[in-house]
Amino acid sequence: MAQKQGLADLADLSGSGDNVLVKAQVTCEQDLNSHRPYQKGLLWDKSMNYGDIRAFVVYDPDLRLEPGKVYILNGKDHYYDPRGEVQLMLYDGAYVKELYDTDS
Repeated sequence: MAQKQGLADLADLSGSGDNVLVKAQVTCEQDLNSHRPYQKGLLWDKSMNYGDIRAFVVYDPDLRLEPGKVYILNGKDHYYDPRGEVQLMLYDGAYVKELYDTDS
């Protein structure tokens, strides 16, 4: 697994398996009430067209993302074959920082 340098755009995620850092807004989320993954939802950033989204999944039991908030997220660019879906996968101990000044 490679580490991409700098912030990646959600539109550029392809399921490569690389470790990526993104700045994105959570548009919706679902607590799965399951063992793993714990949460699934949708992300958006300025690289995407209006209405486009990118899925995320959370495998860290202590992490929950909230709709409407903007975060810096470090995760895996993952392709989930059963759904044909590119996802940002957040594992145990993933770096997540909520941004209060979203223009930064």
